[in-house]
Amino acid sequence: MPYRVCLVGLGLMGGSMAYALKGFRDCEIVGADSDPDVCTRVLRAGAVSRAYGDAAEAVSGASLVIFCVYPHHIPPLIRACASHFQQGAVVSDICGVKTGLYQTLAPLIPDTIDYVGAHPMAGRERDGFENACPTLYRGSGFLITPLPKSKPSGIALLRELADHIGAARIEVIDPAHHDRIIAYTSDLMHIAAAGLCLDFHPDMTLAYTAGAFRDCTRIADINPDAWRELLLANRDNTLEALDAYIEDLRRMRGAIARRDGATLAGLLAQAGDNKREMQGR
Repeated sequence: MPYRVCLVGLGLMGGSMAYALKGFRDCEIVGADSDPDVCTRVLRAGAVSRAYGDAAEAVSGASLVIFCVYPHHIPPLIRACASHFQQGAVVSDICGVKTGLYQTLAPLIPDTIDYVGAHPMAGRERDGFENACPTLYRGSGFLITPLPKSKPSGIALLRELADHIGAARIEVIDPAHHDRIIAYTSDLMHIAAAGLCLDFHPDMTLAYTAGAFRDCTRIADINPDAWRELLLANRDNTLEALDAYIEDLRRMRGAIARRDGATLAGLLAQAGDNKREMQGR
């Protein structure tokens, strides 16, 4: 039997993973999605060899299972698939928030599998399989978030997968620490972009925009259901990052209101220095 990888959820992330995994361990790639139309499209595109409407059926015989669905879908899926996982299979997810999910999953994970979480730092503004592409993960970061019971062999497999799909920066990180950092690098960035687009000048047209507008607002064309869940799931960490951001904006506003050019220049210079430091990490 060939090495089989099963992807549960065949939207943007799962579909792109299916494309990117071509040739990985000479594997057979199968998938599952609750939408029959998605299954049909994924098969027609050749992204998977088989597509199932039932996740429990799909995971049977798979050596590696990756859940590419919203966090709240994973616990019921683990329950449904528990008796169908191949013994010794490595099971993962690619969710953007980990701590609360893993606390819920801990008592549900069968002893017969090795659960090793992951979070590829990639995405697009638009969701759905129609936006999937083979190069989505190329050059991205890839965070591996093992549980206390995760085996070194499972972590090594996720490293191998990350390398195959083209990830450029791979780190193993504790799930709680992951969530604290992601609150700044991802959650706050989406809040900031959305906030910039909640109000705009009524006479604005694209003639008034340039690179700054495009860069700062690109991710405001957001999937509201996905990000509502992620922001609330990482609520405490996100609030801490958001409070710090609001305070920094107040400092800049105060300097502008006072016409305090020295303080304003200092804040802008500090931001530039910090950006260059971040870029070098």
